[in-house]
Amino acid sequence: MEYHRAQLKRKARQAMKYQRPRPMLVTLLFTIIVSIGTQVVNGILRAASGGNDVTGMYAELVVRQQRDPLAAIQYMVVYFGPQRLALALFVGFVLAALIATLWADFMRTGYHKFCLAMVRGEQPQTDALFGHFPRWGGVLFTKLLAGVFRALWGLLLGAAMFGLIFITILLLDSPVMGMILILAIYIAYAVGLAWVTLRYAMVDFVIVDQGLTGMDAIWESKRLMRENGNTGRLFVLELSFIGWHLLEAGIIIACAMPMLLSAVRMGAYGPSAAGIPIETFGILAGLGLLLVAWLILAIFNLWLTPYITGAKALFYDCIRGVDSTPAGGYGWGPSGGWGQRQSGSGYNWTSGPTSGTGVGSGPRDGGDPPQQPPKSPKDDPWD
Repeated sequence: MEYHRAQLKRKARQAMKYQRPRPMLVTLLFTIIVSIGTQVVNGILRAASGGNDVTGMYAELVVRQQRDPLAAIQYMVVYFGPQRLALALFVGFVLAALIATLWADFMRTGYHKFCLAMVRGEQPQTDALFGHFPRWGGVLFTKLLAGVFRALWGLLLGAAMFGLIFITILLLDSPVMGMILILAIYIAYAVGLAWVTLRYAMVDFVIVDQGLTGMDAIWESKRLMRENGNTGRLFVLELSFIGWHLLEAGIIIACAMPMLLSAVRMGAYGPSAAGIPIETFGILAGLGLLLVAWLILAIFNLWLTPYITGAKALFYDCIRGVDSTPAGGYGWGPSGGWGQRQSGSGYNWTSGPTSGTGVGSGPRDGGDPPQQPPKSPKDDPWD
């Protein structure tokens, strides 16, 4: 089937509009489950390894007693012992972060299952988030493999980036040209890393749709992305959402400006003398604005996340040659045009004279007043 990015994104929004339960509520449930699981894992591992004691002592030494951070670490090495401190740091922080990341990736597979069923018009329920649990071992192994491959690509490209930066610093005497080249190298690294890791972008959909796990799922994802320039298409699709992310970043920066300007002023001139220092007021106002912005963006992302994931799900079906649009369309009206028969409506839509009934458009079967099909939703303003 023909790929059309703007049409694909419109279909994703249409699917969201008619999905019950609402995708925003399912996204909120998914976020809560991931957050609770992360907190439970962190709490158990830090408590079992003594990581909470390490964190508490470091805060006591640095924050309350105003000790030098390096001196505080030296004191903790003596107090806990090198082996106990290393175990607490590894289990309580490194291992906890790894398990929390795997938990989030594992739950994200279920979220992809929900979004794939949503764009297919199957009206999935919240239990779709847990549909992959019976195969938890294979799913976790697949996610771990994909993560290892992404990390290896990151190390390889990162080593090449640092090598080029080192050569640039050695060979160029001009600081301006050096900074421009370093920025260009970093941009090339980011684009290259995104390009090579996009080959694993369809792994979750392959798992939940085709039932493949392990290397079979990874090979199938790579095969789909290699065909017909699909990697470039997905890269452009991802890039087409950048306007939303720039909008979010702009809101955060705008809300943080009072706090940043007040901190700079206080550092340069010292606090004001009379009453409550204006710098302190600016910092408090900035913190308040940041809190409001965080709440607004958290709610906004409950809409943006299923929108982006739904578009990717449609992309997965598109590159497999599958038309995801349900036979009756999303919600009211068929997807194939308004000249087709409405399910259960008892009439057809026409756009011209009807045989033997006069001129005009409207229902053929009776006296119901003519209605108009719903307007097509607008596309993103930056498409």
